[in-house]
Amino acid sequence: MTARVAIIGAGIAGFAAGLACRQLDVEFQLFDAAADPLAGGAAITLWPNALRALSELGMRDLGSGLAANAITHGGIATERGAVLYELPLVWMRKQHGYFPVCVRRDVLLFAMYKALLRPTIARARVQRVFAQTDGVMVEGSRGRLAYDAAVIADGIHSQARHDICPVQPRPTRYMAWRGIAQGPVVDPATMWEYWGEGVRFGYASISPHATYWFATVNDRLLGGQDAGWDVARRLFAGFPPPVRACIAATPDADVLRHRVQDLPPGCPLAQGRIVLMGDAAHAITPNLGFGGALAVEDAATWLRAVRNVGVSPAAFRIYAAQRRRRVREMAYVTRQFGDVMQWQNQGMIHMRNALFRIAAPMAGRLLWRRLLGSTGRP
Repeated sequence: MTARVAIIGAGIAGFAAGLACRQLDVEFQLFDAAADPLAGGAAITLWPNALRALSELGMRDLGSGLAANAITHGGIATERGAVLYELPLVWMRKQHGYFPVCVRRDVLLFAMYKALLRPTIARARVQRVFAQTDGVMVEGSRGRLAYDAAVIADGIHSQARHDICPVQPRPTRYMAWRGIAQGPVVDPATMWEYWGEGVRFGYASISPHATYWFATVNDRLLGGQDAGWDVARRLFAGFPPPVRACIAATPDADVLRHRVQDLPPGCPLAQGRIVLMGDAAHAITPNLGFGGALAVEDAATWLRAVRNVGVSPAAFRIYAAQRRRRVREMAYVTRQFGDVMQWQNQGMIHMRNALFRIAAPMAGRLLWRRLLGSTGRP
């Protein structure tokens, strides 16, 4: 008899889990509380590890389809435009098979939804997922429903996670704004990040006519956590032309604001026939743009474990063991990087910038090998 899997959450992690089920010929049902789970959000960077994992999950055409918008040049600079570090993107392509790309979140979700053959997404608020004899029970606004296994993938604020790991998100000391600038405002195929004093601005080209950007500002510069984009925007008035162009080409009403936070590392990734993926399991700060990549890596790892052992607690334990160290390291690295990037003391900033100029060209590839994981080509 074919196993039936409940997938809680119809975002990137949930759809990736669905793609894994489809590769395994396993029946699945998606649940999401949103009226339109495919809508909303800004954009996501797909680093080579994410494109490799999506290929393993059956989306081999995605990387080639996005190749025309591949990012081939970028780096880190000061708020005055002085280059601190250039990303080794050509090296990434040679080592990992892909250049990174930036894609709108809704475009990626729809591509994954189509690859899943447009499954029905049950609108429901899932409150609990708990074990039963030889299965699990999903409890929520649709009552109690029995499945052979469950994937919890409903984000950092997951309620379904609570019985397994009653952890709360931990805040940072800075706020973020995100938007998509329309028009040819920056050089195509580029991504840059500019570091100031307690402020940071980064962008990635989606296409010659659209650019994703983000801005982060320390709380102490905002005069309160409720400060709006109109307050934050003034802090970037003296930044280089690409920054000002991105801001000018984005209507204020389209700018998204959110508190930057993550989950403390250590949440169990599996319990019996229940597995956690994506932000529900290991939400990291978005400082390096790896959150979505980790979610699809999760699904690819789970796919390999289940393919070898079947839909079983043994397979879920293998998945958890193989992911535990990886996600713990990424949580630590992204949070520490974010703190350093947001430094506000001028002396520390001069020291950081000088260190980056000297050390990054030598140690950068070693770090990228850790960030991107396996070097195996698709």
